Amino acid sequence: MTRAFSLLALSLSSLALLFTGCQTQVPTRTADRGYTTPKTAPVQSTQWQAATTSAPVVTSSAPKFMAAPARKSSDVIFKSNQIEVTKTVLEAASVGGKLKYRIAIKALDDVSTVRVTESIPAGVQFIASTPSSSFAGGNANWVFPSMSKGQTQNIDVTVKPITEGDHTICSTVSVDNAFCLDIFSGQPKLDIVKKGPASIELGEEATWTVTVSNNGSAEATNVTVTDKLPDAFQATSKLSQNIGNIAPGETKSATYSAKAVKQGSFTNRAIANYDGGPAVGGESSSPITVVQSGIRIRKTGPAEAYVFKPVTFDITIENTGDTDLKNVRITDILPKGTSVADNGKGRVSGNAIGWMIPNLPAGASQLIRTEVAATRKGTSTNKVKVVTANGLEATDEVTTDWLAVPGVTVSITDSKDPIRVQEATLYSLQVKNQGDFEPVSGTVTVTFNDSIKPTSVAGDAQGTINGQTVTFPRTTLEPGKDTNLTITAEGAKIGPGRAVMEFSADFLSDPIISQETTNVY
Repeated sequence: MTRAFSLLALSLSSLALLFTGCQTQVPTRTADRGYTTPKTAPVQSTQWQAATTSAPVVTSSAPKFMAAPARKSSDVIFKSNQIEVTKTVLEAASVGGKLKYRIAIKALDDVSTVRVTESIPAGVQFIASTPSSSFAGGNANWVFPSMSKGQTQNIDVTVKPITEGDHTICSTVSVDNAFCLDIFSGQPKLDIVKKGPASIELGEEATWTVTVSNNGSAEATNVTVTDKLPDAFQATSKLSQNIGNIAPGETKSATYSAKAVKQGSFTNRAIANYDGGPAVGGESSSPITVVQSGIRIRKTGPAEAYVFKPVTFDITIENTGDTDLKNVRITDILPKGTSVADNGKGRVSGNAIGWMIPNLPAGASQLIRTEVAATRKGTSTNKVKVVTANGLEATDEVTTDWLAVPGVTVSITDSKDPIRVQEATLYSLQVKNQGDFEPVSGTVTVTFNDSIKPTSVAGDAQGTINGQTVTFPRTTLEPGKDTNLTITAEGAKIGPGRAVMEFSADFLSDPIISQETTNVY
């Protein structure tokens, strides 16, 4: 058994470690026989790999791993410019015992994958290892993904000699060498911003600006910007524009315009692309609403009026569009010879009255009422104008024929006074236009107290009796003419009977009154 152990230890000390890319002759010595003919490790190849391609397999006949002479400690050392490998017996054993040894790997530089294969010969049984290995076909294999310079990796192996004799346990150690080529591939990155008006009036032209910035790492060539115009607009400029090359960090822009032809809310989208890039290299949208604002003003007043008598004029302002209107200004331009009786809370300046409405919502209206009078007869036109902050305008006007105030006299007289109860008397009524130029239109009303009862009417106009009141329809008196009316009445009750005649006309602020007293007995 002692001799078997000596032989196994001697075999370990005379091992030839096989390394990729080298062959090394190792002198071997036994305790009782001296040096023997050295064994030659087979030539291995190293495959050098770059990041993008693999170089061909290179086989070198020149030794790259130098073996130091075996020492009495049975250490076997192999060293290259990348790693140093030491193989040492830790615990000796005879046939049937457990022999332990260590493979120590030290990185002399940063290295990639380190592979270790331990070939277990016949006559030796592999028991275990730390770290564990994959074992197949008589080979134990370890793979270390990478090792940093100065790092050490130990492999402790336990085997069992099962036959007497010399046993050679060979280690093959290889290192993957990666040769990297640093390359950089840039990529354009287009960011676009589209700006335009938030709203526009129907029929007007809108303008958008599209700004394209290259925030990538490579130049974008032949950049084209296309405006995806909605159908509510008709283009007035070219919709696809080439703005050339855009270097990283550079910005360029394009401008588009179109006329609004349809009301509503829309989104105007723009896209940008470049040679070799995606179909949409960048995009941006701009919302826009097409509106139709509208304003209308109406002025109403009498077609005829009498001078010096104030009459009412109405001004109606209407927002007929779908947008709120700001700072709506109204100006009522008065004709010459006009006096203002009520300015409708406006500001009078010279021959005009002005108002300002800060906000007139869509669909809303506002009424302004004034009272004016003319100081001279004749026809005059009163014009009113409205202007909004966004430039909308509207006007209207009314024409009034101002008439001179006529002279009118009225009278009522009875034919018999006093009268008995149920006795009749005839009341004569006269309305005379004393003027020489203007006709007079008016209404006559006669009211009796309870001592007199009207029974019939006659004259130039047919009146109506309603209880104690007689009304004659509106009649027109030409200049210098008069109207004669009669009312037949009888005594109804003893006492003073009274008949009150009133003449009402447009030129009169208060009716003209005449009365007659008839005694009943």
